Amino acid sequence: MRAQYYYEPPPSPGSNWLERLKEPPLSYLAIFIGIALALYLVVRFPNDYGAKILILLIAFPIHELAHALTAFQLGDPTPKYDGRLTLNPFAHLDLIGSILIMVAFLGWAKPVRFNPNALRTNPRTGAMIVAAAGPLSNLVLATLMAIFWRGAGPALAVVGLPDWFETLFFTFAFINVALFFFNLIPLAPLDGFTVLRGLLPYHLAYQLDKIQRFSFLIFIVLFIFSRQIPIFSWLIFGPAITVTRLLFSL
Repeated sequence: MRAQYYYEPPPSPGSNWLERLKEPPLSYLAIFIGIALALYLVVRFPNDYGAKILILLIAFPIHELAHALTAFQLGDPTPKYDGRLTLNPFAHLDLIGSILIMVAFLGWAKPVRFNPNALRTNPRTGAMIVAAAGPLSNLVLATLMAIFWRGAGPALAVVGLPDWFETLFFTFAFINVALFFFNLIPLAPLDGFTVLRGLLPYHLAYQLDKIQRFSFLIFIVLFIFSRQIPIFSWLIFGPAITVTRLLFSL
C-alpha cells in the first residue's frame, strides 16, 4: 500500500482572529502601525522585539506565499480560493504561532492548504516542492539581507550608520535562518515532514506516515528535555548563528 501524500492541517485555534484586518484600508493601517512600532522598538530599546514584529509582517507572509504560489503555479487552485495568494500578513498569521515568535525565536503562520493530487507533477514530488518553497524563502530573505548589508553597509557607515541598523539586519536574518532549520524538522505539520516523505522510497514513506499522529507528542518530549539536552541549539540555533555569520562575514 502506498503512502497518501495529502495532509490537510487541522483548523488552527487562532486562524480567525484577524479576519477583520484582511481587507483594506484597515489592513494597510495595521501594517503601517506594525512597521512603525517595530522601528521604534529597534531604535529605543536593546531587544529583538522589533525584528520579531518584522518577521510577522514580512517573513511569515513571504513564507506562506511561497507555499501558495508554488502550489498554484503547479496547477492547484486551492490557495487562490482560500485567499492565500497575497502578501497581506493578516491572511497568513496564526495567533499561537505569532505569540511564540514574540516570546521566542520560533513560531508559525497558518498552514496553506493544497491538494497534491491536483498538481501537474507526481503527488509526492509536487508536495515536496510546495513544502520546500517555504523554508527556502526564509533562507533567500536572510541572504538578501546579508547582500544588502555587505553592499550598502560601508557606504552607509560613512554617513554615520547607527548601531541598531546592523543589529536589525543581523537579527532579522538570524530569525529567518532559524525558521529555515526549524521548518525542516521532519515532524508534521512542519515542512520537513513532507520534504522527507517525498524523498523516501514509498515503503519508507508509508512507515513515516504511521508516526505522523505522534508528532505533537514528540514535540512535547523535545521541549521537556530541551533544558537538559540542548536539542534545539544543536538542530536550529547553533546552525542558524553559524550560517548567519557566514552570510554577514562576521
